[in-house]
Amino acid sequence: MPGTEQRGGLGRRLAIGIYSIALAYLVIVGFASVIPQIFWPESDESFDLECADGLQLLRHEVDEVRLAYLETHETDGTALRNTLESWDLRLNALAKRCEKDQVQLLNQYRHRVELGLQRYMREDAPLANRVTEALGSAPVPQSPETPEPTP
Repeated sequence: MPGTEQRGGLGRRLAIGIYSIALAYLVIVGFASVIPQIFWPESDESFDLECADGLQLLRHEVDEVRLAYLETHETDGTALRNTLESWDLRLNALAKRCEKDQVQLLNQYRHRVELGLQRYMREDAPLANRVTEALGSAPVPQSPETPEPTP
């Protein structure tokens, strides 16, 4: 039986080796992708408004997106994600010129609105569409448009 034990030991060492290589790969890739996103986030450098004006514009855009989704009862979150990705890039550009507290507060507001809209799209929008259909009027099939920044 010594041959069986040697084959079992070889398989165990091989499995540990593969596991170690896979784990090292995941750690390296994880650090290589997360660290740049934290310390050097992408930004839209063409967004060159002054701090106060830029923050007001971005807050207004978040409010418009929220109202557009509430008006249309949209259930697809793709347009929301695309709109907020563009918004995030502009906020990152402003973050270099503004106070950290103001930027964090606006970013917190944006994330709360996003979470609220995701819940609305998942739970309330389908119900609102059914109510609209039951009352005899057709639901508005338009998706919310990305508000254009006005300098």
